[in-house]
Amino acid sequence: MNEKGYLNFTDFPLAVTLICLGSKLVTLNEDTKTIDRVNFVFEKNPEVEKIVAAYWAGSLLVEPKQFWNVSRELKSRIRLRG
Repeated sequence: MNEKGYLNFTDFPLAVTLICLGSKLVTLNEDTKTIDRVNFVFEKNPEVEKIVAAYWAGSLLVEPKQFWNVSRELKSRIRLRG
């Protein structure tokens, strides 16, 4: 995968937030540095970068039930990999 066209990170709440706000998760990869972590891979585009910046600035709101449901679904995907 071309690293320049993708965002690759291990921050679970950021991944859930991106999915809640309409970004598509491309894939999950094992973190080569830590066995118990997963890398979340998203396509890099201006909208995703805007959401990431707002996430780190603390200026986002996500519907709580949606966040919870996406979180459970993503945890299930992670468990299925192992």
